[in-house]
Amino acid sequence: MIVRKTLRSIVCIFSILACSIIAQAQTPLRLACLSHNAVMQRMTQYHEAQKSLKALRSQYEAEAKRSEEDFQRKFVEFMDGQKDFPETILLKRQNELQNMLESNAKFRLKVQDLLAKAEKDLMGDVKAVLVEAVQAVATEEGYGLVLNTDGDSVSFIADGVATDITNKVLRKLDIAPVD
Repeated sequence: MIVRKTLRSIVCIFSILACSIIAQAQTPLRLACLSHNAVMQRMTQYHEAQKSLKALRSQYEAEAKRSEEDFQRKFVEFMDGQKDFPETILLKRQNELQNMLESNAKFRLKVQDLLAKAEKDLMGDVKAVLVEAVQAVATEEGYGLVLNTDGDSVSFIADGVATDITNKVLRKLDIAPVD
């Protein structure tokens, strides 16, 4: 179902692209390309986002470590006193330890989800700035299509077919161009 929708979308996009190419036969479609990742990694916002993620990860790791140490301390106390405890206290302490284990495991899972969401949000903001700069350069330079060369999404671009606009986008973002 999802594959069909994706294929339909791709066919629709290519149909629109073909129609616009045919309609503008006198004005050839200009193509450009760049690596989003290469540009993003030079952006101040990217480094700020990475720093925020690192700080958040450190806080979560510190809390997980504290919980783990608390569990270990209680476990040692339980093991030391288990032969002297009446059965009701023994069962109560076992339940406490079991609850602590489950709570720690749930916390770790929740942390993974929270970190993934934080990364998505922070990097989404960085990508939005990048996309805005790419759109501005493409509009100014008259490009009809800009390809992102990251992640094997574009297998081949023949020489002269597309212009690399990496340095223009970097300048638009007030970042020194790549030599």
